[in-house]
Amino acid sequence: MDSVTLRQLEIFVSVAKSESMTKAAKNLYISQSAASMALREFEEILGGSVFYRVGRGLSLNDRGRFLLPKAEYILALMKDFMDVANNDKENLMGELKIGCSTTIGNYFFPTRLKQFCDEHPLVKISLNVGNTREIADLLSEGVLDIGLVEGLVARRDIEEEEWVKDELVIIASPEHPFACRKFVPMQEMQEEPWVLRERGSGTLSTFEAVLSRKNLSFHHVQEIGHTEAIKRVVEAGMGMSCLSKLAVEKELLEGHLAEIHTDECISRWFRIITLPEQYRSRLFLYMLRWLRSLASSIN
Repeated sequence: MDSVTLRQLEIFVSVAKSESMTKAAKNLYISQSAASMALREFEEILGGSVFYRVGRGLSLNDRGRFLLPKAEYILALMKDFMDVANNDKENLMGELKIGCSTTIGNYFFPTRLKQFCDEHPLVKISLNVGNTREIADLLSEGVLDIGLVEGLVARRDIEEEEWVKDELVIIASPEHPFACRKFVPMQEMQEEPWVLRERGSGTLSTFEAVLSRKNLSFHHVQEIGHTEAIKRVVEAGMGMSCLSKLAVEKELLEGHLAEIHTDECISRWFRIITLPEQYRSRLFLYMLRWLRSLASSIN
């Protein structure tokens, strides 16, 4: 009887998480035909199907649901085995896949991550940047080990913990009439054109929560999925915005943007997100401790 390979287990788990052969193949950097063949061989070795096939979608049958946690455990155990096998008393080794939402990935984490990588040159970190919803989805699908996101995720399949406090600021062009005022009530801003982050962004959800709490509604809103583009649009005088202070510190200092002080202090937590059932290797636990110690030195 043929034995199941680790690669077949990886493909089985990835398809089970994403419910899509196309997504699984993309996540594993292989062709869809190679993924389909490996899954077919996997089911032949087991002597039966582990998925229901409806149209182009795949969902686990009872047998597949029974086998999935065992497959995940085997893969995690093998990853931990390789980490331990490659570690000596002085060097930490292995690979971690970390996902960061946009503000964290572009303006906060890279310089801190460099410090970690300088101290542990044999650790390989893969960094994926997207909005909060995208990072949560990739974590849930098993593509990422750890997520660092802005705002609440509030999903039953994901654990989250407060990490680093972040301040949001309202910005406008230095030529905007509000820029010369010491204080502007948010109610006065309702009729202004706004340029905000896209749906799924933690920055947008935090700002909308403030508006909801104050019973305000902004009518002239354009959504853009890139913080740098938003800054350029605001600088050109085409609208106001609300972004993390981390993202606009340079422009505020150089006078390209103006901070508009208002009647609301807008803040939120960056959060660490993980899966509650995932196997936690030595490197994974070390990274969590390092992230928490980083937060304690900042907050």
